[in-house]
Amino acid sequence: MGDSTTSMAADVLVLGGGMAGLCAALAAAERGARVLVLEKGTRLGGSMALSNGIVWSFARTDDVRSRLREGNPVLQDLVVEQLPAGMDWLVAHGVELQPLQHYFGYGHGRPASGPQMAAALGHAIRQRGGELVTGAGLQQLVVQDGAVTGALAFGADGCVEAKARSVILATGGFQGNAELLTRYVTPYAQHLYLRANPCSTGDGMIAGMGVGAATTPALDAFYGHAMTAPPARFGADRFQEMSHKYGPMAVAINLDGRRFADESAGTGEETLNIAMAGQREATAAYVFDADTADRPYDAGPLARVIVERARQAGGPVLQADTLEELADGMRAWGFPPREVMRSLREFNAAVAAGEGGSLTPPRRGEPHAVARPPFTAALVRAAITFTCGGLGVDLDMRVLRRAASVTTLPLARAPADELHFTPVPGLFAAGSDVGGISGRSYMGGLAQALVTGRVAGTQA
Repeated sequence: MGDSTTSMAADVLVLGGGMAGLCAALAAAERGARVLVLEKGTRLGGSMALSNGIVWSFARTDDVRSRLREGNPVLQDLVVEQLPAGMDWLVAHGVELQPLQHYFGYGHGRPASGPQMAAALGHAIRQRGGELVTGAGLQQLVVQDGAVTGALAFGADGCVEAKARSVILATGGFQGNAELLTRYVTPYAQHLYLRANPCSTGDGMIAGMGVGAATTPALDAFYGHAMTAPPARFGADRFQEMSHKYGPMAVAINLDGRRFADESAGTGEETLNIAMAGQREATAAYVFDADTADRPYDAGPLARVIVERARQAGGPVLQADTLEELADGMRAWGFPPREVMRSLREFNAAVAAGEGGSLTPPRRGEPHAVARPPFTAALVRAAITFTCGGLGVDLDMRVLRRAASVTTLPLARAPADELHFTPVPGLFAAGSDVGGISGRSYMGGLAQALVTGRVAGTQA
């Protein structure tokens, strides 16, 4: 590693060149600011470039209230209300969004190509005089008289010392940081798949906390989808193909042979995936029958299509004509057949009687028994795309100072004259470095990045 130091200066320094960082940089550059983006990786786009490219969220705030049980409702409403204008803004800057589509009965959005979005946003920033530097990862923030005035970043070519009037943290969450995952998310962090780019290692949250930033609740919540378990081999270009999004229609069984969650809870398979992360080895089997194998759903291809892809990639997949044969075959994966059969029989009996809600854990939706052969079991492992807890911010995306702000937890009911929230001067956040928007249910990562990025860039 080189030991040289490069000094740079800008009006607005953006740390991270993913969706949130690029939107923040462009919003600031539109208003005449000299913008500098420092990106840790060797390319722009972050996890956006690996995503399915759909910029979507809830269409109505009422649906957010009814479906999400956690998170900051004010920030959630901000995403919902500003998403339509944000999508129009992307198109105006050269992003090729497809026509508006509706998702899951409560969401709307527009599909795009992640790499094309990154290229278009980068081009628009450069057109306005912005500078984009790759290979420079945030090490620490620089503070003078209590205000953030820049940052130190490191890469293969040495140190970058950047000064700015405002700094925006957009480093993408802490899903790549094993220590933080073990502390906040699961003791089985070493078993999780990283379903994202490898550069988001909590740099923004660590640096923010280092200058006194407040954090949000639900630091254990994250977005992701279970993927085909080892010994399957696949690269980042197959993350979508290897994601078993049909999980809410299946029966999820852990290595002890037991169900561990309401598979149908939340807004999709990501809720089940979070529960799986807390199971031994962050591993489970999705079990389903011939009917579910061909049952359509909004989130992706048929279950049988995903399982066939998993099989071709070398993933553990079993198929049998009886549940007893299937359970016995799962013994080779470490599952106790007797417990597997007990779990499946209890599940089938409750669903057949219309009493899925009485199970422990309950099954309140998707009442599909595992009844018609052939029966399938696919071994899956929890995967993390981005974390949902993070830094506390206000509606201007200013990072809040912990020592000068009061808690928002319901256990504390502060008198009105004691309510106060104070930002860290000069410090903003966007994207997954902002906590409190999504939780165990998901409201769109690219939408969150778009809206919070535009707000952060405008205010910075």
